[in-house]
Amino acid sequence: MEQYPRPISTAQQRARLQRVRSLASHYGFVGRVEYRHVASRAGGAQYVIGVTEDQDLLAVYADAFRRDADPEDFSLEAIIAHERGHQLVARDPRLARLLSGRMSRVGEEVLASLIGSVLVHSPVDHEHLVGKATTEAVLAGLSWEAAERLVTTMQNALEEHL
Repeated sequence: MEQYPRPISTAQQRARLQRVRSLASHYGFVGRVEYRHVASRAGGAQYVIGVTEDQDLLAVYADAFRRDADPEDFSLEAIIAHERGHQLVARDPRLARLLSGRMSRVGEEVLASLIGSVLVHSPVDHEHLVGKATTEAVLAGLSWEAAERLVTTMQNALEEHL
C-alpha cells in the first residue's frame, strides 16, 4: 500500500467526493460524507458513529479508488455498501431485533458485509461481500462449513428485512 497517494487536482477531488456522496445516498447512508485524499488502513472507507444518525460520518479514502480500479478487488460500490452495513447494524432497531442472539456468533464485519451484499446490484460485488463475510466468520473461529451455513442463514434473514 502506498503511504501517500499520487496528487490529484482539485477538480478530481471534487469529482471523487461527488461520486462518493452519490453512492452513499443511493445506499441510504445518513450523515456526513467526506472524501479524504490520503492512504488509510481502513480498507478504503470508514464508518464513524455519531451522537445522532445525522452526525454519523462516512470517510472514503484514496485507497477505495485504487481498489475500485482493480477488477479483482472490491469496487467503490461494494466498499460503500459495506460501510452502510455498519451504519445499519449500529442504527436500525429492526436489525437489532433480528440479529439479537446471533451477534455472539459473528462479528460486526460479517454483518456489515452481508448487509452490503444485499444492497449492491452487481453480482460480482454481491459475491465479493459474501466471500468477505464468510472469511471473517472463519477468522472469528468458525469452521468453513459452519461459516457458510451461518452466512446463508443470516443472508436469507437479511433479505427478508431489508
